[in-house]
Amino acid sequence: MDLKGFSGRVRLFPLPGVVMFPHVVAPLHIFEPRYRRMTADALEGDRLIATVGLTGGDGPTPPVEPVGCLGRIIHHERLADGRYNLLLLGRKRVRLVREILDPDRPYRVAEAVVIEDEPRSAPDGPEARRSLIQSFRQAIGAAAEIDDEFFRLLESAESLGALADIMAHSLPIHGAQKQRLLAEPDVHARVGLLLRWIAEMTPTLPLGRTFPPPFSSN
Repeated sequence: MDLKGFSGRVRLFPLPGVVMFPHVVAPLHIFEPRYRRMTADALEGDRLIATVGLTGGDGPTPPVEPVGCLGRIIHHERLADGRYNLLLLGRKRVRLVREILDPDRPYRVAEAVVIEDEPRSAPDGPEARRSLIQSFRQAIGAAAEIDDEFFRLLESAESLGALADIMAHSLPIHGAQKQRLLAEPDVHARVGLLLRWIAEMTPTLPLGRTFPPPFSSN
């Protein structure tokens, strides 16, 4: 999807305990009235939603992480009672500049800028990707039941940065670590963090056995 016409204004969808990355597809279940409205507005417009993590706090507008993931709705199902099941494709990292008070909308809106990957000097050839995938295989262990189609997905990643994002989304690492990877635009630094955390994982720690994961409860 071409983001050249992106307005710089994003609909915010806070997801406690969930970090979404570009290049991955996340199933979402939308049931709160304000987010039903958000979904309807997105479907009538640019189909874009920015998922963001929460940093703590209570109330109707708890503080959110400064970096989120701009996603595009690629499939939706509206249920009879008004709820939605969505498939959201992560497109770009975005940095929130400021929230916008909009009394006409029950959900939160913010100004945001797109964060592009910074390749720097990170090697982005077949060997670098194979090395990262091999580290991934060793981390999840032979006991994990992962379909070969998933590894074909890894091997077909369009760039080293995209490969790192898909792996970061899939690995069972702490949410704070995932948020740090999301907030890191430098591919070299991102891959370095990922390799370090992979090395620290228990070798046979399995991933979830369901791929793609079930719909979120939002």
